[in-house]
Amino acid sequence: MMKKIIFSTLLLLVLVPMLAFGQNTGTLKGTIIDAEFNEPLPGVNIFIKGTTFGAATNVDGNYEIRNIRPGEYNVEISFVGFERVLLTGIRITAGEETELNYTLKEQILTSDEEVVVVGEAPIFDVEKSSTSSNISRSQIEAAPIRRVEDAVQLQSGVVKDPTGLYIKGGRAYETGYVVDGVSAQDPLAGTGFGLDLGANSFSNIEVITGGVGAEYGDVTSGVVAVQTRDGGDKYEGSFSHKRDNFGSNVASNQANFFTDIYELSIGGPGLLSEKLLPALGLDLPGRISFFATGQLAVSDEYTKNSANQVRSSLIDDTFWSPRQDNRWNGMLKMTYNIKPGMKFQAAYQRSLTVNQNTRMLQITGADVQIRPGYQFIFQPDLDNANTYTHESKLAYVKWTHTVSQTAFYDIQLSRLFTRLRSDANGRDWRPENVDSEFDPESITTFPAREFEGGDDFTYVLAGPGFYNNGGIATLWHDHFAEEITLKSTVTKFFNERQNQLTGGFEFKFNDYQWIDITRPWIGAPIQIDENTFSETRRVGETFDIWRVRPKRGAFFLSDKIRYRGLIATIGARLEYWAPGAYVDRAIDNPEAPIPDFIRDEYKNDTKKIFGQRFKFRLLPKVRVSFPVRENQVLFFNYGHSARIPHPSFVYAGLDPFYQDQSDFPDLGNPNLNPEVDISYEIGLRNQLSANDALNISAFWRDKYDFVTTQTITVQDPTGRPVQRAFRINGDYARSRGVEMTYIKRYRDLLQGQLSVTYSRAEGLSSTNDDNFQNIAGQQLVGNNVETPLAWDRPWDIKGNITFTYDRDEPLFDLAPLNQFRAFLSAVWRSGNRYTPYEFVGFSRNPVTGANDWRPIYERVQDPSKRFSEVGPSWFYMDLNIQKWIEIGDTRLSAFLEITNLLNNQNAIIVNPVTGEGYRSDYPNSQEALVNLRNDRSYDVPGNVRDPRYLDPNDNNVPSYLNPANFLQQRQIMFGISLQF
Repeated sequence: MMKKIIFSTLLLLVLVPMLAFGQNTGTLKGTIIDAEFNEPLPGVNIFIKGTTFGAATNVDGNYEIRNIRPGEYNVEISFVGFERVLLTGIRITAGEETELNYTLKEQILTSDEEVVVVGEAPIFDVEKSSTSSNISRSQIEAAPIRRVEDAVQLQSGVVKDPTGLYIKGGRAYETGYVVDGVSAQDPLAGTGFGLDLGANSFSNIEVITGGVGAEYGDVTSGVVAVQTRDGGDKYEGSFSHKRDNFGSNVASNQANFFTDIYELSIGGPGLLSEKLLPALGLDLPGRISFFATGQLAVSDEYTKNSANQVRSSLIDDTFWSPRQDNRWNGMLKMTYNIKPGMKFQAAYQRSLTVNQNTRMLQITGADVQIRPGYQFIFQPDLDNANTYTHESKLAYVKWTHTVSQTAFYDIQLSRLFTRLRSDANGRDWRPENVDSEFDPESITTFPAREFEGGDDFTYVLAGPGFYNNGGIATLWHDHFAEEITLKSTVTKFFNERQNQLTGGFEFKFNDYQWIDITRPWIGAPIQIDENTFSETRRVGETFDIWRVRPKRGAFFLSDKIRYRGLIATIGARLEYWAPGAYVDRAIDNPEAPIPDFIRDEYKNDTKKIFGQRFKFRLLPKVRVSFPVRENQVLFFNYGHSARIPHPSFVYAGLDPFYQDQSDFPDLGNPNLNPEVDISYEIGLRNQLSANDALNISAFWRDKYDFVTTQTITVQDPTGRPVQRAFRINGDYARSRGVEMTYIKRYRDLLQGQLSVTYSRAEGLSSTNDDNFQNIAGQQLVGNNVETPLAWDRPWDIKGNITFTYDRDEPLFDLAPLNQFRAFLSAVWRSGNRYTPYEFVGFSRNPVTGANDWRPIYERVQDPSKRFSEVGPSWFYMDLNIQKWIEIGDTRLSAFLEITNLLNNQNAIIVNPVTGEGYRSDYPNSQEALVNLRNDRSYDVPGNVRDPRYLDPNDNNVPSYLNPANFLQQRQIMFGISLQF
């Protein structure tokens, strides 16, 4: 039904304007001249973008295009060996001839994207067949953007919450993150962007949410492609400092997160070619430039609770972690333009993040859905919570060469190294011996609180619900991933640029190490007497340790054809994957705990090449756009994408000599297949005028072979049957929806965007471990019913507007109202989904024994009700105001940045009993609390403490006190910047 509505709507949008077609048309004519010889150029192609109209110049350099509907158009001029030009805002008038002459300059082909724009830059590309948006450097500077995620979340089809980015209903880990053409995502951390660059590093950000090209691999949702900045012909630099404090952390100041952000950048011509070599009498051909940048962002975050000192066992010096969240990053980039069409680039980028956010390690398994990473249960003593240290290093060299006026290629060699350590705030992985209680618990402490139970007895109330016994975090984790990539792309043009053929390859050589241990003190020596210590062979309660060297890569090819306004791109990507010798040896080792049927399937489904076993998958991709009338283009894209499962699902527990001795440990499946996404999208782009655009599209995505978990019985090395949690490709999901985006520009003053998305994401489960948890818990809610996914947000409405005033005369003749810019954005979004709870009775009264005490709520057992309800909607606004003055070539700016301008409370964690956010406005007196017992808006699930009912048996967590129940409050940042 929904498909019919979508396609009927789009059909009407196409047909209605066509029925109103008028007969009055105009003509475009002119002459194209060679700039060097001042002679006519024959054979030059002239296209009117977004139409079927085009022409080529005759021997005298003249062209003429007739029967053009009146309006504003963008005209593209191209000729082999000359610059490609886009002239914008060309007006055609009914019954008249518009003359458009142009003088073309010779230019060596360097890329398909290089185009000279004459006039105002177009607000979007009406002929584009993919769904993507470009965020320019000026837009990045205007908005309150600190990291790449902040820029991406402003785009249509993207939802950002504390757990990650979700593009068109896909899971957070399905999004690809590419920096300068290199994948910069930690392959072992699950979600999250591996390389954490600051906003001052970005030149351009492209967000692709539909029609992902064949050049991108291991992505099944969308792509975030970042292009970093280059140095120019003259020295330029900047320094900025933002803060929300006056130099100290004042806990009573509710607007103070104690945040400081420092940014520094400098770029320009390289000293080697500008100074040093000429001084030595040497002449280096071409031009060298460089760009360097760094950012430091430290904060105590919106929870406003911090450890006395965040520590990491990965780095010795606490200098790197002065606050609760600490982010350092930097980049050095060198560009050597040897001659036109020949360029060499090299870059080194690095980031270090130290904090206590559990989302740093968000493996795609048993994580609770849609919860922030604040370790609330450790709130009284965050010095005992987990600290996460994430380090990323990305280095590459890239060579680009134009071999003729119709062909060029590039080749890039890169190395990405990521490492993540989770420890109990800097402690070693395990104690030398067990001499105290390490398990964190909530205990009753002196002085105990009493609860009067009657005339003859008194109860002692339970502990606070928080960990307060001095116990420490139970997880110790360390992994690193090294990925060396060789990638090359070749582009060849045929038929006067009407046919573009692009092919290439991508070879990845990986080295992964994974160590994951819970309760690592289990197995440590216990001192029995002065000279005697116990010994065991256990490494914690559960553990998973392996090091592997898989190989991955792809060959890709696409052909872009243009014919009378129709643009079709047909391509394919052939991906390969070899799990590596670690798996191949385990398959051949009869002592490895691998089921025999998996051994057989692995051998049948793989091909042995160069001594290792490989799997292959062909991914077709098609994108088409064609005009249905002037400045109105219908587009369609269809494609297959695949993503390799998380390596822990493949390699866990395969070593027969190092076996996890816990109940239901994980067992990897060497024969897992990639998760697959098949996407369809159709839409209509309308260039209403040079300053107005309306886009509407509908998408449908089917996702197959998601990894899920089941129990399996295998034999351990002693021949004893044991049960394992085994991963299989047995899950699926789908997402579909409609998007509408309106873009408006008013002269040089105003630019804004409004987008509306309605979508649904449904499937069998929201995590890879849902099925296993249901089996282990013997729950009725199983994986055999398709229901909304945890991150499904049906409505997402967002908009932003930028007002810039920089003219000779101030606004309203008021001197301060000049050289300033204001950015305002707003988001209204459906709330988080949850599974409702239902009332089943009352608990036993601890005094009288009657069942008239606290109301009991249990999760609804109907499988179709899983995540069936939507919590309170979110609404927030952000504001950024910048004022500057210019002194020569130097700009001094001051700015005010306010996030969550109206200080709205947006519930992240929904109380499944009431469907609202948890209430925290409890009165202080016990008498007033008792009076609230009949107020159902304060009711909570049984695993949450209810302060209205003092009960000696209640040692549950007081979740209503969690500051992370809601998105961040209002934050006011102010600062200055200097640009030269």
